[in-house]
Amino acid sequence: MQAKWFLFTGLLALSIAAQAQFVTATQEKEMQKNLYYLASDKLEGRAPGTKGETLASDYIAKKFAKAGLTPGGDEGSWFNYFEFSGDAKVNDNCMLHVYNKSYKLHEDFWPLSSSANSSVKGMTRYVKFGIQAPENQYNDYAHFSADDLKGRIFVIEISTPDGVHPHSAYLKHADLSVRVQKAEEMGAAGVIFIDNYKNAEEPSERISKNITPSRIPVVFAKGVVTKVLTDGGSLEATLSVNIERSTVKARNVIGVINNGAANNVIVGAHYDHLGWGEEGSLHRGEKAIHNGADDNASGTVALIAIAEYMAKNGPKNNNYVFVAFSAEEKGLFGSSAYTKSPLFDPAKTNYMLNMDMVGRLENDEIAVNGVGTSSMWGNNLNAIKTGNLKLKTSESGVGPSDHTSFYLKNVPVLHFFTGSHNDYHKPADDADKINYPGLTRVTDFIIDLMVRMDAQGRIDFQKTKEQEQTKAPRFSVTLGIVPDYMYDGEGVRMDGVSDGKAASRAGMQAGDVLVELGGYKVSDMMGYMEALGKFKKGDKVKATVLRNGESKVFDVEF
Repeated sequence: MQAKWFLFTGLLALSIAAQAQFVTATQEKEMQKNLYYLASDKLEGRAPGTKGETLASDYIAKKFAKAGLTPGGDEGSWFNYFEFSGDAKVNDNCMLHVYNKSYKLHEDFWPLSSSANSSVKGMTRYVKFGIQAPENQYNDYAHFSADDLKGRIFVIEISTPDGVHPHSAYLKHADLSVRVQKAEEMGAAGVIFIDNYKNAEEPSERISKNITPSRIPVVFAKGVVTKVLTDGGSLEATLSVNIERSTVKARNVIGVINNGAANNVIVGAHYDHLGWGEEGSLHRGEKAIHNGADDNASGTVALIAIAEYMAKNGPKNNNYVFVAFSAEEKGLFGSSAYTKSPLFDPAKTNYMLNMDMVGRLENDEIAVNGVGTSSMWGNNLNAIKTGNLKLKTSESGVGPSDHTSFYLKNVPVLHFFTGSHNDYHKPADDADKINYPGLTRVTDFIIDLMVRMDAQGRIDFQKTKEQEQTKAPRFSVTLGIVPDYMYDGEGVRMDGVSDGKAASRAGMQAGDVLVELGGYKVSDMMGYMEALGKFKKGDKVKATVLRNGESKVFDVEF
């Protein structure tokens, strides 16, 4: 009996060992040390183009070197450099002068993102919505001759003939940049947008770096000047815009394990974050450092640990390229720049793995997105016992992280994610809140997958049906919640509620499950977006949530 017991315990030990724990206790401590450094105040949130980004990228490069990788960046360096449009500043010398009166910048008017840096003096011409829509037999320019329009400063309503809403027949003409382009074609020397209809949100004062400036000055005007421009006929006006647009220089960090193989495997994680809480922050208090421990120092330290294992103990049937991306938070700029650079060869790329926010493992659940991008993913993922994780999978290769850049180059991808939380994009996302044993389990799981896939040669690529193809509605209002994308029950669970937004003002809390909004049932994220698309700024509706299983109704004002 005793002999049988020892035999059983021996077999059990062998079974557990077979589940392969790749990251040792010493390495887990090193991961924690790395994360505390990357998420420290010293790095000031690792915003691209800052000293914090330089410190972080130098640190990652040193860790890659220590792990045994070789430099894979530009001209034999560790770094792949790129540039993108940064923040813009509206200078105080911008001017709007109409009919012998000057108006106040930021109070009566402000420049828009599509504006050029230029000055113009001329007569105004009110062209209503400034829309040509032949499919609707509609043309605001039909009654003007070329001489009526050439050299004029166009005054244009920001609304459309049937308002601003997701079901407008003029939706494709509604974007202000589109109307500026049309105004240029019609001979405009400048554009002043106004809003007499009050059924649309005022254009933001923030200058978007994603909008290409036109060749003419463009502003939005409000208050008294709106009445002057529409009631006064054609008036003499002077319009001057001066915007300082900056360029940010950033860098990815690249380390390589060259096994002399035919194919490359790319493993990535972005290391940048929001700095002191610029664009993208959900923090509404005083300016503060956003350390981004989970987002995405967690993915970065996992990347370093995987690189170390693969360099010392990994299989040899693929080459392995490890990339720490910058400027992901700005719009996947780092991964996009890399896939467009000579460093990337899609023909030799077998697959790409991306880790983004893998530090808050709860209930053993991890989201794995992109399983539809290859027929090889499903069986291999389901066979892994390492880490004892429960997988929540999705098909699409497109998502709000760096794997998207590779999927768009026809590369099979997977994205690993342990869920959002109330500290997302806030100063509270700190290193002491990371689940370090959970992060180790996720890292072990990914290493096991790479070892399995190495023996299977080149894997196939499959296009996936993207969520965009379901025609998710556009909407002009926001509830101000951070959805729990790991939640698979009925409704939309709130991982966070943004201070000062509609949900917060109504009294909703993190953990609430939204099941109805304005009389529309909310079964899932698509139902939530469809409901949100029914409303406009100023609407007042009822919202029903489940809180600890109890139904509660709130009054929401958008």
